[in-house]
Formats: sequence, C-alpha cells, structure tokens
Amino acid sequence: MPVNLADLNFYRAVNPDLAGLNDPQAFQHLLNNGLNEGRVFSPYIDLNLYRAVNTGLAAAGLTSNRQLYDHLQNFGVAEGRSFSSVFDANFYRAANPDLAAAGLNNEQLLDHFRGFGINEGRASAPNFSVSFYLAANPDLQAAGFNFQQALQHYVFAGIREGRTASPGGPVAPPPPPPVTVGDPPPPPNTTFSFARDLGFIPESLEIRDFVGTDNSTDYYRFTVPSNGEFGLTLGAVTETARVELIKDFNQNGEIDRGDGDIIRTGVAGSSGNSNINRPIEAGTYYVRVYPDSSGSNTNYDLRFRFSSKPSTTPANPGNTLNTALDIGVVGTEPRSFRDFVGYTDANDIYLFTVNNNSNLNISLGSLTDTTEIQLIKDFNSNGVIDVGDGDIITRELADGFSNDSINQAVEAGTYYLRVFPFSEDYNTNYDLQLSLQPRSASVNTNSSPTLNLGNDPLINPRSFNTANDSAIQTFTANGNAANDLSGGLGTVTADSIINESFTGGNDFANLLAANPVETPDFSQGLALI
Repeated sequence: MPVNLADLNFYRAVNPDLAGLNDPQAFQHLLNNGLNEGRVFSPYIDLNLYRAVNTGLAAAGLTSNRQLYDHLQNFGVAEGRSFSSVFDANFYRAANPDLAAAGLNNEQLLDHFRGFGINEGRASAPNFSVSFYLAANPDLQAAGFNFQQALQHYVFAGIREGRTASPGGPVAPPPPPPVTVGDPPPPPNTTFSFARDLGFIPESLEIRDFVGTDNSTDYYRFTVPSNGEFGLTLGAVTETARVELIKDFNQNGEIDRGDGDIIRTGVAGSSGNSNINRPIEAGTYYVRVYPDSSGSNTNYDLRFRFSSKPSTTPANPGNTLNTALDIGVVGTEPRSFRDFVGYTDANDIYLFTVNNNSNLNISLGSLTDTTEIQLIKDFNSNGVIDVGDGDIITRELADGFSNDSINQAVEAGTYYLRVFPFSEDYNTNYDLQLSLQPRSASVNTNSSPTLNLGNDPLINPRSFNTANDSAIQTFTANGNAANDLSGGLGTVTADSIINESFTGGNDFANLLAANPVETPDFSQGLALI
C-alpha cells in the first residue's frame, strides 16, 4: 500500500509562496511543479539521497524527482531502501524492541517515527538520535528547540556544519548532488547557447511569447528524464509560424541539417495548430519557433506534454552485436524489458545465453509504430549480422494494433535479439519479454529391449505375399529379376548380384519364399546380403 510521503504543513511553511493553498492544492502543486523544481516537502525524505544510494533506479530510467517520489511511496519504503539521513527502518526496528514485538512493517515504522517516535526522542538511524543531538548542542537548547525542530536543524544545517548526532557516531555525509540527465550545456556563443533552458519538463508546460521583426526566432532547451510520449503544440498565432523539434546530435550548439538534427517540423496558422506527437528517448532537445515569412509578427502559445515510460533495461542496448546489452542466461522465468527505438536510437540489440535445448518464447508489444524483431545467431563469430550465412534465424513484424511473438526451438548457445523500427522515421517505446520452455524427450532406458521381428521379410516368410506385395510384383512382372533390376544397374551387374548372392539362381521370388537366411547354404560365398 502506498505510504504518504508529503508533509503539506511543512511544504507550505518552507515555501511561503504556497502559504495560501489548501491541502489538495498544495499536494497538486507538489506533484505538478514542486518535485521537478526540487522543492523540499518533508524533513524525513531526501530524494537526492534516494537517487544516489539506489543506483539501480537511474539505470532503470527513474531519474526525475517525480519518478523517484512515485517509486519511493509505492515500493521503496516497503522494501526498506535508504532515503533519509534521519530514519532507517531496519535500525529503528532493532533499536526499539517494542516496535519489533508489535510486528510493524517498514511503512508502519516510518509512520510511527513521524507521529510518535520523533516526539519521544527515539534513536532512528545509525548516525542520528534526536535526543542525543539536542543534548549535545546547548545552542539549540537555548533556542528552545523541541525534538521536531532539532531534527529539522540537523537536516538543513547540522549536517552541513559537521555536527555529530549520535553517541560516538560520525556525522552523516552531505547528500550528493542530483544526477544529471541529458547533454552538457551548448558551447558559448553558439546558436543553442542563447536558448531558454526549461530544465526537466513536467507533465505539462505552457509558454506564451512573440516572434517577429524584432525577435525573429525563439529557441528553447529542455530535457526529458526518461523515455516517454512527447507532445508539442504551437497555436494561438495571428500569422503563420513554424516550430521545429531538434536534437543536437554532435553537441556543437548548431543546427546541422545534414546530420538530421531537425527531427520534425510543423506549421501553425489560420487553418489550425501545429501538433508534434511522438515517442521520445531520454535526453536533451531544442525547440525553435519562427515566423513563416520575413516581416511577419505573431504572438503564440507553445504547449509541452510529457508522459513518462521509463526504460527498465540496466543500460541502453547497443546498436551492434559487439555493443549488445548482455542480459545473461534466459530461463523459464520470463524476463521483461522496456525501452525505445526510433530516430535517435535506431537499434536495440540484446545478447543472451540458453543453457539447454529449449523452445524460446519472445513477445514484443506496447508499440506505436511498426517494429521488427530478429532472432540472430553469429555463426562465424565475426560480430556482424551475415544474412547470407543464415545468421538471422527468424524475424517478425509488429505494429501498434497487435503484439509480435517468436516461438522458436533453439539449442544451447549464445544468441542475439535485435529490435528496430520498420522505417527510419518510426519511433516507439516497446515492452519485450523472453522466456524458455524446456523440451522433453521420451527415451527407452530398458537394457534388454525386445525387438519385434514379426514383419521382417527375411525372418518371417509370411510377410511376403506375391499376390499383394508390390515389391515382389515388381521383381516378378517379367519373370526375371535381372530384367527388373537392369534398369538401374545394367543387365550384367544385376545378374551378377543375384547369382553370386544366393544359390537359388535367377528365380528371385522362389528364393525369397524359401527363406535362405533361415536355411542357409554356404557352399558359395555371399557377395551381397
């Protein structure tokens, strides 16, 4: 069950511009704006610490404060992850046997500390005991601080000042700076160096401005912290204007058209707004707004929308076999991954191992554009997909209306999986799942098997019926076996085989009926048996 992380009274107190908001308004401000603005919302929660200590979250694409907040309230607290310099659930349980005896889970322990433990002066983290901290700092006592105030002093001043907060314990290190996502700032005096930096864009953002004779172009720089669905609308124009979504691939601060920096262009005018909607990869982008013709002047509204669909891969899958993401051994337990392929990332290639001959099951879904998936085996180990050598074992196409699946029998070994858009202008986030189904085989382990020889024509003469058996009819159609064999072997060869193999001469049908194997005559050597 999600735990409530926000202390709205504290949020309003440390952000005076929000003092007039009621609880629902303050909470919506926190989710829509405050988190992405880096505002403090609780003395017990430190998202920078949560990000730094839990490095796997960034690898999974959870980098924005909103994403970390959602993960912490839904999973992190319950899992006992570190998120605070003043509270540790495992320590709090161990230091307070009465709470352990009550069987409180991690979420209940946090609620207990915030509601009761802090006011009771309980020790709550390896490096923090609020009662010790208050007793060890006479200036705080002189100021009349209670335990709540002492905790807040430690979080916002004491750590930075190097004050000790537990008996014989070291001071907690200051939290590291936030992990940055996206490109470095553009070089000075380049086109993009003059762009207005919007930072991480929230779920929605609206900008109103002007372009025209005195201001011919507006540039905006923004970062999306994870893969997701992006929308951009240019509207409310009085004269025709254009908008471009741009990616500075070589990070030189300029628009290089030959490098494909302009991802998409739109036109807004009297006929309607310009809308750019597309899946997008985590990173830094630019938007350019300018009049459609010189001398035109217009106000405009520019609206950003972003819906996060964070990657769950431990790292971005490479574009070649040599840079493929190694996901290890695939077994019967399904392995799931979410990522992006498209204009800014043309291929995702996964490397995996199968330990036993199995049936491999692969599914690809949650697509917005047609996407191809290939199962590959690098037979000559040259790191190249050689189509002529049969490296592509199988391939399938999927679109936004149906999932794609591959069900393939494979032997033990190393394989690659390639996911890529069907067209270079297609973009999509995707969900990928792999699993194995063992292949079973029925094996007779009887050490003394019983052979069924009832139908063997050389052991049981009853198996031949010259009236019904087509093989015998073939040999006796002309009354001469040599004639029947001579079509393929030649007359001399056929006569030699028959005459030298059995003592029965050319009467092949009578010879078989007599069953010479059961009553052999070895007066002549057998040339053929």
